[in-house]
Amino acid sequence: MAHLRTKEIIQKNWFLTEKGQNASLFAATFSTTAVLMGHILPHTILLSKYKNFVRLYSKGIPVPVPDVLVKRFNKALDLLQIDEYEKPRFQPFMACGFDAISLGTYGRFGVHVGIPVNFQFESEDSIDKSNILVNQNKVVWEMESGKQLLKALVMPEEAQLFAMAREIKMRDSLKFFIDTGYAFLACSLTYLGSTFLNKRFDLLNKPRQVRFLGYTIIALFNLGNYIMCTDLVQTMYEENVDAELKELDPIFAEGGRQFYSHILERNKALRDLMGKEGEAMFTVLGNENTLIRSKHLPIVQRLEYFQTNFDMEDAA
Repeated sequence: MAHLRTKEIIQKNWFLTEKGQNASLFAATFSTTAVLMGHILPHTILLSKYKNFVRLYSKGIPVPVPDVLVKRFNKALDLLQIDEYEKPRFQPFMACGFDAISLGTYGRFGVHVGIPVNFQFESEDSIDKSNILVNQNKVVWEMESGKQLLKALVMPEEAQLFAMAREIKMRDSLKFFIDTGYAFLACSLTYLGSTFLNKRFDLLNKPRQVRFLGYTIIALFNLGNYIMCTDLVQTMYEENVDAELKELDPIFAEGGRQFYSHILERNKALRDLMGKEGEAMFTVLGNENTLIRSKHLPIVQRLEYFQTNFDMEDAA
């Protein structure tokens, strides 16, 4: 019994030794580095692999961007007043799904914009309906929600230009670095906070359950701060980019109105077609359902912002 008691004391006080302190510091450094690499590598060194993961394929071969969409992408760069020597940094590719995405950042890695497949649809008749599945099921296009989805998938040129420009502006900004900085702070403050608790309340000489509770509280607090700050930055940038594009060119003002109108109609159609899963994902108005977090500005709010000028003109 005495032997077991001695062993327990040695294990408990090991973290007070130099080796124990060094091990804790190493673990914290490794974890922080891993989180940072998880943020940075997919948009820099591993950008090509990340891009291959989200791009559109046909029979195992990447689908090239149609010439008409390449021209629209270049037109978006012109409307954004991107300098000629900067244009090669921005590259389009065909992405899976029906949402525009963006990868990369500043520097030699560039910004890569994923163009959704429905941007190829020039009209409802040009859509190959057999290739569109919802929840791995074929869509009953004769239903009202099926007709609504079909109409929403055909994006006007102005809406496509706005979507491309929006992704370019969001990615070609400091947001990537701000998010990375918040991740670094969250990890660092978790370690520093745990170290402070150890010294302030002598946790290393307390039962393991007490230490675990203290560390968990610190970790959850910093995780909550990280989520709150990144969501705040996301919505702030979305609001600023929408405002900048609306003021920059009338094409973007009209395109933003069309784009968000189509997204809302698409979401409302999917809500009906997907059943309970759709009801969990989207509201009746077409916004994304949220429980606690606000990852994005509500789409209805973004649409109303672009409709303001048009409503004033109609009233006049």
